[in-house]
Amino acid sequence: MIGTELSPREREVLKAVVTHYIATGEPISSRFITKLDGFAWSSATIRNVMLDLEEKGYLVQPHVSAGRVPSDAGFRFYIQELLQEGPGGANQLSQIRDNLTGEEYPRLLEAVPRLIASLSHQIGLIVAPHFGHIPLRSMDLIPVDEGRVLVVLVARSGNILNKLIATSTPFTRDELAQLSRYLTARYSGKTLVEVRRRLRQAPPEEGLEGRLLPAGLTLSEHLLDALDQDEDFLMEADLSREAPMHLLIRIRQNLRERARLLELLNSCIESTRTRVVLGEESPFTARHECAVVATRYSVGDLSMGAVGIIGPRAMPYHLVIPIVEETARQLTRKMTETGGNG
Repeated sequence: MIGTELSPREREVLKAVVTHYIATGEPISSRFITKLDGFAWSSATIRNVMLDLEEKGYLVQPHVSAGRVPSDAGFRFYIQELLQEGPGGANQLSQIRDNLTGEEYPRLLEAVPRLIASLSHQIGLIVAPHFGHIPLRSMDLIPVDEGRVLVVLVARSGNILNKLIATSTPFTRDELAQLSRYLTARYSGKTLVEVRRRLRQAPPEEGLEGRLLPAGLTLSEHLLDALDQDEDFLMEADLSREAPMHLLIRIRQNLRERARLLELLNSCIESTRTRVVLGEESPFTARHECAVVATRYSVGDLSMGAVGIIGPRAMPYHLVIPIVEETARQLTRKMTETGGNG
């Protein structure tokens, strides 16, 4: 585990540096720390501890005459080892519950990034539920021309998605009609991801089903690939803060940066825990010298999407992490009530 070589004294000094750097945005000096409650050590002692932390890679000195600031490793150790878990801002968490409880899907998805941006004073974002993770009522496959099939998915909630996919396997209209009936009868109530998994695991069969299983797997693969390319997210920045607005504009204007951010968020969807990614830990956060705090929301064990906050590395994590987690809890509750979709 990172930082296990740090002494209790080093841990206390590192915690003080990170906490007050987040609060002030200014390099922290040894003299500053001596004035804090709980530090009875001399300035020389604290200075030596800070030098040791710098040698170990947890602090850096931006200028010769300046104090120290946390490195990526310093922030990482603070988040994983020193950050005190707590309820966060009670008023903020109450606002999340009050604002999201009455919202209906899809207004709920639009409300989330705006709400958490205003509460965190950063950029709030949400990855909307992927249609591949939503329980389906029926699947209809309609031939368009050679090599293209129109897939009509009807969610259990009644939402409909039409998706045109390309396939290298030619299908007749009758074959697609048979396949539609087969998939709907066998897999209604399942998600497209579950359908693909079950088709992959299905033992070889003879007759009609033996011909339909490979065809169904091929089309489900093509369809999920197409849905992955369409996956997107909603973002809002705190309009009262200049830095989040500028970062939001840069992300929206650059497709490559959006792709990098989406890749990062998808990794958060796959994780069962809240993730904090900062600085050089990902191409996106390295490029923008920022941090992303994100966690998934789900229905049962099924991940539906992710909610998160983008901000500077020096964010008040003791407030930001509870905001993200409470928002995810409310989304999970809402999605569970509506069966995975509104």
